[in-house]
Amino acid sequence: MQLKLIRKAGLSVSFAALIALGTLLLLLPGVCNRELSVIDAFFTSCSAVCLNGLAVIGTWEFTFFGQLIILLLIQLGCFGILSLGAIILLLSGRGLSINNTLIMYNLNDRFSLGSTESLMRTVANYTFFCEITGAILMFPGFLLQGFGFFHSLWYAIFYSVGSFCNAGIGPLAGDIAQAGRYIQVISLILIFLGGLGIYVIYDLLQMVKDRRHRMRLHTRIVLKCCGVLIVCGTLSLYLISKAPSGSDLSLFDAFYLSITSRTAGYSTVDLAELSPACLTLIIVMMLIGGSPGSTAGGLKTTTLAVIFAALASSFKGDNAVIISGRTIALRTVLRSFTIAVMFIVMAVFGGLLLSAFSPQLTDRQCFFEVSSALSGTGLDAGWITPALTGGCKILVAFFMFAGRVGPLAIFMFFVRKEKTNALRYPEERVIVG
Repeated sequence: MQLKLIRKAGLSVSFAALIALGTLLLLLPGVCNRELSVIDAFFTSCSAVCLNGLAVIGTWEFTFFGQLIILLLIQLGCFGILSLGAIILLLSGRGLSINNTLIMYNLNDRFSLGSTESLMRTVANYTFFCEITGAILMFPGFLLQGFGFFHSLWYAIFYSVGSFCNAGIGPLAGDIAQAGRYIQVISLILIFLGGLGIYVIYDLLQMVKDRRHRMRLHTRIVLKCCGVLIVCGTLSLYLISKAPSGSDLSLFDAFYLSITSRTAGYSTVDLAELSPACLTLIIVMMLIGGSPGSTAGGLKTTTLAVIFAALASSFKGDNAVIISGRTIALRTVLRSFTIAVMFIVMAVFGGLLLSAFSPQLTDRQCFFEVSSALSGTGLDAGWITPALTGGCKILVAFFMFAGRVGPLAIFMFFVRKEKTNALRYPEERVIVG
């Protein structure tokens, strides 16, 4: 019973506690260069912990102490308190106890109990390796732009962590658009590596260590989906922007936006200048999101793959969903459709609710804002977030929290324990369509 409660509520409670702690820290004197209200401190803390990026106050308006608090909240939000505790034990040279292993196994039930500790070591090593390497590579880029040694070092660390964690938060006014192509490329690589998901990375590392290890179906689906979404997203944004009403994106900007719109909140262009068609496409990509076990939000690539595989099977008249020669369990198919419906309903309901209480915003801006919050992307089409009232800020913060916890966790909280029915009922056809 205790493990069941931890599995269903532990993640949500840990994030809520971290957000509350961050709110209190951001209200301390000397944190911000302007007066910070409780709601704005709460919103900033929620955005950092949920790795979102939406902001009511620019990060550059915080002091170094305030930016350090935000960066720590991003890193803690990346791991989660429960995972962080396990990682600290492993980095200190101590293994996980039986109880700790069981807890982490219940939070990461896609792997066997025996591989749980190995998975957590991979999480720690992979995260810190990518962040440290990214900071080292970014440092000379900022230095050559004349930011000075200290500022260059701080910007490199902040943007490296922010990129890998898909947080979309940065201390530069104008953000990553002011950083230059070299830094943008490094940032893009980190965003991609952070959005792949630790399950994919763990599987690929196992293949390197043991050539007899076969790539999991999950890994194949993620890699294929990422490739298709990046190529299709890039070409679509590039071509749409060439329309008479478009903003004429460069191929690099379209490529960058096709990746960041599904995972992080950085952008090399001003989204307010994009055409309505581009913004609508970005909303779709934001809702799709990244991959399971990553720092990205959204429906997840595997959910989308299962849904499309089910649709393809339906068109072909098959009575089973098959991907790469493997049958997908019916419960997985039903769960995928359930998550998709929940996610879309939440986005539509949130957009309508925000539109009702924010008459100063257009309907597209409201749906964009809610989709950005719910998907954990954090893109802002025209500095919408600061224009929200206090109640609407809390509403958007709620969707940021729901998106970070994930639709699957929300589904698992309400769903009953999975059971096998010994009794089979007779079939009867229902006319649909």
